[in-house]
Amino acid sequence: MNEFIRGTCDEMCPKAEIDLRIRERMVHFFETDPDAGAAGVPDRSRMVKEFTRSAADRRQPKPWEIRTPRMLLETVHYLLTIVLPDPRRPFHQRYEFIFDRMRAIRQEMVIQNLSVGEVLPILEPIVRFLCYSAYRLCEAPIAEFDPKICAQHLQECLKKVLRCYEELDGDDLNRFEMERLYLSFNIGSPEATQSALARYGASEPELRLHITTQLECHRGNYCAAIRNLLRFSPLEAAVASLQLPQFRRRMLQQFSIAYQSRVQTVPLEWLESVLGYEGRERTCLADDCRHYNLQLVARTDGTDAGHGNRSWAVKFEKAQFDGQRCALQPRKVPRIEDVLDRCRNISRMLLGGFCG
Repeated sequence: MNEFIRGTCDEMCPKAEIDLRIRERMVHFFETDPDAGAAGVPDRSRMVKEFTRSAADRRQPKPWEIRTPRMLLETVHYLLTIVLPDPRRPFHQRYEFIFDRMRAIRQEMVIQNLSVGEVLPILEPIVRFLCYSAYRLCEAPIAEFDPKICAQHLQECLKKVLRCYEELDGDDLNRFEMERLYLSFNIGSPEATQSALARYGASEPELRLHITTQLECHRGNYCAAIRNLLRFSPLEAAVASLQLPQFRRRMLQQFSIAYQSRVQTVPLEWLESVLGYEGRERTCLADDCRHYNLQLVARTDGTDAGHGNRSWAVKFEKAQFDGQRCALQPRKVPRIEDVLDRCRNISRMLLGGFCG
């Protein structure tokens, strides 16, 4: 029978690790004193325990090396209220630091086998942070952000949260929010749809829009799915929008069959509407079509050539669509971006689940 350790450390980082990392000069920028007058001066009060991989030959940690549940929660709050809004470094560097430290927090939750009541307040803000970061960094180069690693950890956290709710006696205020984030992140997934339908049915008011959107995806009605996801709450819409390139690719492939013609063309302006291109993103539509080897032709119906997409049309041919091309990298959606920009306090949104 396994015996679980109960942590006794009441600091964000155990003293032994602090001493070791200061001695070995392994102190991160966000763990230095900004008021020291010199760069790189360690600040013990800002140091946060690093993630280290478990190994078979590694000794079992001592209780004083493991943080208490209260301190794990306080560390999450510190990372999201102090480090996240720190403007001294670009967001991808803040993400990298917070991601690593949150991974260590999750590891210590497992080591201690914390109860559901202790896990949920810690894990829910981590889920929101990963959702927000996946969207915020979706245009970043791979050298700065790996979307697959972020997605893998986000999926693990979401499933863990939902399992915790199954074990919970009574309702949790954030349960439907986490269910919606799970459906948003897994938009179009049969597994996610079946899971939600098995737990709540199709008529649960808190999930109706999201389940309807999932069903539209399964019917191949991606136009309706795109319209629906733009009605989600800001964080849900942000994480769902990461699937827009996949939806658009499938729609263009469908159009290459449905609108195939040697003579007729489809106005780019109409595609702009049904594919959900808005604001600044409209300028990308022509290049996105060329990415899939679609032929663009100038319109000959008298449309003013000076109006961007209005002056072009697509000539769809089934044989021309390049099905070997991967979906494009996700882009930030202007409508979602504008809402998030108006959030006065992102830290508050990630800790409390609302944008205000």
